[in-house]
Amino acid sequence: MEITKENILKDLLMTPSPSGSEQPIIKKMAMFLKDYIDELTIDNYGNLIALKYGANSNKKLMLAAHADEVGMMVTHIDNNGFLSFQEIGGIDTNLLPGQRVEIHNHQGVVTGIIGKKPIHLQDRDAKAKDYDAEDLWIDIAAKDKEEAESKVEVGDYITYQTQPVVLQHDVWTSKALDDKVGLLTLVEVAKALDGKQPAMDVYFVASVQEELGARGIRTAALGINPDYGIAIDVTHATDYPTCSPQKSGEIKVGNGIVIAKGPNINKTIGRKLIDLAKQQNIKYQIEPIARPTGTDANFMQVSGTGVKTALLSIPCRYMHSPNEIVSLVDVNEGVRLLTHFCDVELDK
Repeated sequence: MEITKENILKDLLMTPSPSGSEQPIIKKMAMFLKDYIDELTIDNYGNLIALKYGANSNKKLMLAAHADEVGMMVTHIDNNGFLSFQEIGGIDTNLLPGQRVEIHNHQGVVTGIIGKKPIHLQDRDAKAKDYDAEDLWIDIAAKDKEEAESKVEVGDYITYQTQPVVLQHDVWTSKALDDKVGLLTLVEVAKALDGKQPAMDVYFVASVQEELGARGIRTAALGINPDYGIAIDVTHATDYPTCSPQKSGEIKVGNGIVIAKGPNINKTIGRKLIDLAKQQNIKYQIEPIARPTGTDANFMQVSGTGVKTALLSIPCRYMHSPNEIVSLVDVNEGVRLLTHFCDVELDK
């Protein structure tokens, strides 16, 4: 029985994968992709690379979504059993007080609460402060350092403890939708191509350590040496209070897949994506990015002798928070666009 995309997404979201600890999600992706591809490998850096043979094996298309999520790491255990931590990736520390978290190690999972002094006990000047990680701690209800060390270790990684929730119809909220919706897109495109032969070899890549500077895509792209590459990620929605469409572009959740324009994007590939979206009545939005995109597209573009690169994004509210929001409508439109793109003979 075929697993639905909703079940795949929930499974991906419930599989923790902070940068540097992506092995569990890489195994899940291998399981979800194996029936739809011809070759599957995991490179020395930990990237999953799944290949589907195309009609023209002299041309290579790489579709890449990153497997890691933001998280934290235990850095110290004090004499009273409280844990200090540092963030892995870009986290707004002001969102952390009061959050439930999970500490992961070889023994299993330990639940903790990120603590700070209650507002009732704070000095007036402290109430409006911006927090740093050293202002906070994690409480696992240990009575002392010895008990804490029997449950957790310095170097254990930490993730938000949240459950995926469907808010309305196709609108989901969860941690790590950045970029588990990109991974879902890869799986759904592979499924859509099942029984078909794309125009060229297609490499489905689940890259690691994107949140720490797009590290994994560098080795993956160098190993594959693709002619064309499309990064699949989330981007900031600007459809809620305090966001400025004039500054950040007009991007709405549920309004379609986002096609980037800018110096990081090959004009021919970018235009082909827009033309295909129009021809196939696919809902799409345009995001102008005048700088490097902050995604795997950055290093994909300059890998080897250069890769003709594009970026597709799913609109996301509250990125890197415990409760990001996306719409599967946008994922579906991205899957349709990429499936059609895989049929295009680009050099003709």
